[in-house]
Amino acid sequence: MNKAGSVSKYFTKSGERFWRYRFDIDPIDGKRQVISKQGFETRGASMDAMQIAIKEHQSGKVHKVLPAPPPKETLADWVRTWLDNYAPQRCTLKTIERYHQLAGYVLNAAEGEPARLATTPLAEVDHVIVEAALYELLRMKAKRREHLSAKSVREIAGVLSVSLNKAFRLGKIPINPLLRVELPRVERTEARSLTPGKIQCFRDACRDDWTFSFVEISLATGARRGELLALQWPDIDWLTSTIGINKSLEETAAGVRVKTTKSKKARKFRVGQTAITALRFLEDQQREYRRLYGADYQEHGLVFAEPDGSYLMPHLVSQTIVRRLKKAGIKDASLHTLRHTHASNLLSKHVPLPTVSARLGHADTNITARIYSHALPEDDQRAADTWETVVHGPIQ
Repeated sequence: MNKAGSVSKYFTKSGERFWRYRFDIDPIDGKRQVISKQGFETRGASMDAMQIAIKEHQSGKVHKVLPAPPPKETLADWVRTWLDNYAPQRCTLKTIERYHQLAGYVLNAAEGEPARLATTPLAEVDHVIVEAALYELLRMKAKRREHLSAKSVREIAGVLSVSLNKAFRLGKIPINPLLRVELPRVERTEARSLTPGKIQCFRDACRDDWTFSFVEISLATGARRGELLALQWPDIDWLTSTIGINKSLEETAAGVRVKTTKSKKARKFRVGQTAITALRFLEDQQREYRRLYGADYQEHGLVFAEPDGSYLMPHLVSQTIVRRLKKAGIKDASLHTLRHTHASNLLSKHVPLPTVSARLGHADTNITARIYSHALPEDDQRAADTWETVVHGPIQ
C-alpha cells in the first residue's frame, strides 16, 4: 500500500479551486484499488484528512472495500427460472417445449423492444415495455410465414403472464404487468369441416392404404390425434360397439410417451357399423403382421401401429393425412379438420349439444358451442319460431 498518498488541486467549471487526496490500498484480484476524497479548501486540510483516512484504513475502521452487489434479476432470468423449476410441476413435456419455443422470441431477441424487455430488471418491468415488445413481435419474421401471427403473439404473452403470476405470488413484483397490456386482436375463424361429398372423395383417396381405417375411426369418433394413436384393443367393446378414450400419445423431443387425455377424464361412446368394420379389418391385418414379424413384433396392444407393432409418430401421421386430403382435392385442411367434420355434421343433424360435447371430450358444452356455433343455424331458427308460437299461438 502507498502509505504516503498524494494531494492535488483541481478547478470546478465555475473556476473555483479545491484540493483532493488519494492513496492506494491493497489490490484485489491483482487490480489496483484507490481511495480518494475531494472538496477541501486548502492543501493542508486535504493532507490532514488523508493522514487520518490512512490510519483509519490501517485500523480497519473505515474505507473497507465492499464486494460489488449482485446483478439485478432480469425478466429473462426469471422466465428461464420459471421454465426450469416451476412449469414442470404443472405442465406436460410437450407443453414445456412449446413454452420454451414461445418464450424464446423474447429471451433470445438480439435487438429492439423484445431484447429491451428481456434485459429489463424484473422489478422494473411495466406494461408499457411489455406491450411495445409484443407489438414489435407482430413484425418479426416467422418460420413458415412472413410475420408472427396475432395468435402466436398472444400465446407468447400467455407464457409471460403465467410466469409473472408466479413472480407476483413469490413477492418479486407488486403486480403482473400483463394485466394492463392490450393484446393484439385475433380474427375469429370458423372451424372448417368437410361436406358429405368431400368426405366421400377423401375416403376414396385413402382406400387400399393404412390411412383408410384411421380416417374411418377419426371421422366416426372426432377423437384427437393423440387419443387415436394411444387407443388399444381392450378399449374396444365389440358387444356394445363402444370405444373408450382414456389416454393420449404425446410426441416430445425425447420421443413419444402415453399420458392422460387433455381433459384428464376418460370417456366412452358408441360408433356405427362402418367404424366397427374398419376395426375388424385392422384386427385381421395385425394378426398377419404378428405372424410375419414373429418374435420381432412389438406387442403394445395398439389399434393403430406400425407393421412391427411400434407406435406411429404423430407428426408423420398428420403429414400423411394432409397429403391424402390434397390427393382428394381438398386444400387448407388438416387431420384436425376430421374432428371438426364429426362435430359439425352431428350438430347439423340435430344431435344434442351435450352429446356432441361429451364425444369430443370438451370440458363443458360452452367450448363446443363457441367453436361450432356456425353449425347451429337451424337451432337458432327453431328458437325464433318457438317464440312466435308464444306470442301468437301455434302456427296453423
